[in-house]
Amino acid sequence: MIKLIISDMDGTLLNSNHELPQDFMHVFETLQERGIYFCVASGRQYLSLLSFFAPIKDKMAFISENGAFVSINGKEVYQNAISPYHIQQVVARYKQFSGMAIGLCGKKATYLFPTTPYAEEQVNIYHHTVEKVTDLSQIDDTISQITILDPIGAREHSFPAFSSLSQEGLKVTISGAYWIDITNEGVNKGVAVTALQEFLGISPEETMAFGDYLNDLELLKRASYSYAMKNAQEEVKQVAFYETKDDNNHNGVLKTICEVLKIPLSCLLYTSDAADEE
Repeated sequence: MIKLIISDMDGTLLNSNHELPQDFMHVFETLQERGIYFCVASGRQYLSLLSFFAPIKDKMAFISENGAFVSINGKEVYQNAISPYHIQQVVARYKQFSGMAIGLCGKKATYLFPTTPYAEEQVNIYHHTVEKVTDLSQIDDTISQITILDPIGAREHSFPAFSSLSQEGLKVTISGAYWIDITNEGVNKGVAVTALQEFLGISPEETMAFGDYLNDLELLKRASYSYAMKNAQEEVKQVAFYETKDDNNHNGVLKTICEVLKIPLSCLLYTSDAADEE
């Protein structure tokens, strides 16, 4: 019996315009009636996730910053902050490149440097509260994740240089075509899911999970009902037990939930504009 459903956001639950399915609330209410917890797990900032789910933020769970922070029903369950020493190491490595931007994700805000129009536009897509700074060393906040924006392409351009930080106690993850996310070693969505499962007394056999990118691998390993999106990276499809019939622009997550839990598909009241345009 499924008691917990966890979904990644971008490329998974959200469409290409970074929008929730219009029928999400209807499905969420049905899950609530059946006593099934719903959680989103994302590399996004916690405050960014809250902005999507404001009316129900105290009725669901959040895994943010790729697993560095976990809360449920408004209560903090787990956090793993980066030390000032490790922040300095990342910033030093960042300064070896040009044309990129760096964001330090804290409880109060995401602190962005440099503040170019392009960097602001891109970071604001994933982060709700963004403060532009000129000196990263002056930030007074608890930092759970560092995100790097590489407009040239993260995998081939900058990731090889940052990946060596894994030898210094940090975890470096490609979270999108132009994004690198850095947390403490041992922080990932899977560890966060384990903390949430233990808090709720729910097992992997009672968990359903959805993901599309490399930072979802550990998440999927913590669920017996693990689904790679139709649009997922090949590495993700190799880890998941199942694959959705539809992609993120065609309600792949909600259709799968309705099918598995035998919720009438008439609950899918709308089709996203992004899907209609394809």
